[in-house]
Amino acid sequence: MYPRKRISLIKIFVMKTIVIKPKNKAEETFLTQLLNKMNVEAHLVDERVPNPATQQAIKDVESGKGTHVKNSKKLFEELGI
Repeated sequence: MYPRKRISLIKIFVMKTIVIKPKNKAEETFLTQLLNKMNVEAHLVDERVPNPATQQAIKDVESGKGTHVKNSKKLFEELGI
């Protein structure tokens, strides 16, 4: 008899992420129940979101509207502190 070759199969699983932002608790509950009925495993993760003023400041800096200084001393002088 010929020697048998051992073949190993490696299964690779890829996890996909879908981000859904429910507007309220009722919508969150509805979507969770819907996914459960569809036999889709769902994990809810609450993420903190910056307030609107901070979001606007982030957008300003990303678009180049921020103030650039060489060091903290120059920053305080710029701010008048």
